[in-house]
Amino acid sequence: MKLLPKTIALLSVLTLAPVGLAVVALLDVNREAVVSTERTLQVSIVSEVAAGSVGAVLDARADAQAVAFALGEAAREKGDGGLVAVRAILATRTSIDAARFEVPTAKVSTVFKKSDAVGAEPPSSTEGARAEADKSGVGFAIVGRGLGALVVPIPKRGDGASGYVTVPVDLAALNVTLDGLAARFRDGGAKLVVLDADRKIVATDSGSGLTVGADGASLPILTRLGPGSLANPAAVVSEHAERGERMVGVVKPVPELSWAVALWRPESRAYAALAAMKQKGLFAGVGALLLALVASVLSAGRITSPVLALSRVAKVIGARRWRDVKIEGLPRDELGELGDELGKMAHELEASEEKIAEEARLRGDLSRFLSKDLVTQIVEGKHSLSLGGSRAKVSVLFADVVSFTPLAESRPPEEVVALLNELFSLLTEIVFRHDGTVDKFIGDCLMAVWGAPVPVDDHAARAVAAAEDMLRFLENASETWEKKYGVVVKLAIGINSGEAIVGNVGSDKRMEYTVIGDTVNIAARLEQIAAPNQILVAGETARLAGDGFDLVPVGARKLTGKVEEVQVFALDQG
Repeated sequence: MKLLPKTIALLSVLTLAPVGLAVVALLDVNREAVVSTERTLQVSIVSEVAAGSVGAVLDARADAQAVAFALGEAAREKGDGGLVAVRAILATRTSIDAARFEVPTAKVSTVFKKSDAVGAEPPSSTEGARAEADKSGVGFAIVGRGLGALVVPIPKRGDGASGYVTVPVDLAALNVTLDGLAARFRDGGAKLVVLDADRKIVATDSGSGLTVGADGASLPILTRLGPGSLANPAAVVSEHAERGERMVGVVKPVPELSWAVALWRPESRAYAALAAMKQKGLFAGVGALLLALVASVLSAGRITSPVLALSRVAKVIGARRWRDVKIEGLPRDELGELGDELGKMAHELEASEEKIAEEARLRGDLSRFLSKDLVTQIVEGKHSLSLGGSRAKVSVLFADVVSFTPLAESRPPEEVVALLNELFSLLTEIVFRHDGTVDKFIGDCLMAVWGAPVPVDDHAARAVAAAEDMLRFLENASETWEKKYGVVVKLAIGINSGEAIVGNVGSDKRMEYTVIGDTVNIAARLEQIAAPNQILVAGETARLAGDGFDLVPVGARKLTGKVEEVQVFALDQG
């Protein structure tokens, strides 16, 4: 054989070797990025489902526990006060319209409803749900198509029979939510399931082929998990086979309910970008072979240089340095097309990662201060975060710990901080339940607002109802805090309604959403003159709140900083 054919063959081999190595390296370094992005997306979706199911069911559980406490008090006092309290609780709750009171051993089953409640009565509890309620404080059972029963025990007095409160849980809405989230995977194939403590299917997307109420313990995604995995609140990644097809998914436990959320889909669809890249790599290899046979006589460097450039780009992508990805100087052939695909993939991965991180950051930061609806508006870009304010009709509430200074001086600082954290967590939950916004914490005082940033017509009624709930739940918690910290916590609450300036105040680096104006000052002054565990409201608030509250006039009061006297009302707690 002559030298020229030998040289062509040698240069062709030397040229094709880097091409093959570059394609293999390209697939290897980008597999990790694609897998990581897929898992991040799946974890984000199951976490959103977990948060949504926890929020809806925990609201129902809290309201059911309030009813159970009132019934327990009624049994202890042997009067009608507890039954009246039950009806009052139902009247102020948004998560339930009715509740069933049961004493199975005495064959007692009674339904309490709101005065305007319509529709079917609450379901009866099951033996399994009651046993779980006795064990962990809350039980759950699927009792019909799209319907669940949440069971909580009534505090037992002496040797009396055990009683339970059962409220309905709408599972149909959860199924609709799962359909919407599963649709985020545009190529389809995703299955999204919520399971209860007994691993029964509570809800699932319509495309999963699974049935609500069926036993989900044998689902392949669960059988691959180790013992105790579902007790950890962190999401668990599971790769498994289903009917001969490889699957990738995650399981997110919901420890508060002993539930779990599972999501999985075929690897072929989850990692479709890798399959497309393999095909491009094959085309690039074939093209490189043809080019090598022609161009190796002239210069092997003209073949290897773009391949090496692609390899460097692949390493940059593998290191997730998106800003350093530069597709330059490539020939307009298969290698150039592969470079374009790499650039598109890097851009899509960067955009997806930034969106997930931004949404997670915003939701995590804002959910500590704002209601769920407002957080959703901000994340979806419907609420401006620029500096400035506007006039709005609002109701402002101040809740302050009475005699906090002697309390702080008598207890260690660590105990004072722990007590305030528990108290503010309770008050914040009540504000959010009534669709309010926590404006700020001022030492031992909480300031909340209704009517901004989302306008509502009944902002005064919401504020007064929230204040009423604060004192009611404080009564339940006071005994625990007195045993734990040796102190009795009492609140003084002031509420005022009117026009105020609301908006973002501060600088571009640090801003605060707040409410400013005389309406705020009057609410603060009312809190200062309120007696322990007393709710004082201004005349405008009493007028706007309507006839749903027992507001007793206490006369006109001269408030600090006000020339004219203010008409003041006190909420009668019964």
